[in-house]
Amino acid sequence: MKFFLKTTNLSLLLLALTTLASCTCGDREERQAAARERQGMILANTVEVVQESEGARLYREKTCNTCHGQNGIKPLLPSYPVIAQQGEQYALQQMLDIKSGARSAGQSAAMKPIVQDVTDEEFAILATFIATELGQGKAIGGGNPDENSPGGKLFKSKTCVACHGKDGKTPILKAYPKIAGHGAEYAKLQMLDIKHGKRDNSKAVLGMKGIMHLVSEEEIALLADYIASLPR
Repeated sequence: MKFFLKTTNLSLLLLALTTLASCTCGDREERQAAARERQGMILANTVEVVQESEGARLYREKTCNTCHGQNGIKPLLPSYPVIAQQGEQYALQQMLDIKSGARSAGQSAAMKPIVQDVTDEEFAILATFIATELGQGKAIGGGNPDENSPGGKLFKSKTCVACHGKDGKTPILKAYPKIAGHGAEYAKLQMLDIKHGKRDNSKAVLGMKGIMHLVSEEEIALLADYIASLPR
């Protein structure tokens, strides 16, 4: 009788150990499956990083997105420019001028220390990225311009259309900026700086100074509002 009890107890113990081992194997398989899933997610994210363009990487690593926004459309401050889809040649020249100190008026002075370690080659890559990728497919600017508004009439009568195009985004020369879509505050500050000689980093800017001399500060404010309404 005692032998039967011992045998039964031993059988129960073996059954329990077998069940425990089975559970342990099941848990192990679940953990392995979860690990494989996590590894797949990591690999997927890695592929995404690898597919990032060189321009996008530089835009992020050089902290351009901090001031100009992830898509180059919503800058940190209204006195900063909307740079998404800006002309490549113009964008490149402005970055070079800020680095050299040729352009130092307004908020551009704050950008100078940031671009000191950016090479000319990196500037070129960034300019291409700004012109072709940044903000692509997204709405830029107010998008509801009224040509018969006071600002719209001034845009024509003050000959802004001659250099920047009637839509503000088709300048006659690649060295001229697309002004459509800039925030009103930034557009106003640039016109005032040019008018008062604070910004003089190109022949085009110097030529514009003669035109802005005939534009009052009240008219500049109206022009800035109209420029902000033009979609880029």
